[in-house]
Amino acid sequence: MSWMSFKTRGGILKIKPRWQMRWAEKAHRVRVIDLGIIVITWWSNEDIRRL
Repeated sequence: MSWMSFKTRGGILKIKPRWQMRWAEKAHRVRVIDLGIIVITWWSNEDIRRL
């Protein structure tokens, strides 16, 4: 569950608190920008199909 989620043509951009990170985000299988308590993740369409 993320605070905000933006669906784009190329994937999904999610903004969420660190404690809500999924295993793929923690293992950096998707792109992650760590801002301390808050993280921004990018799940491309390829990442969604692969994982």
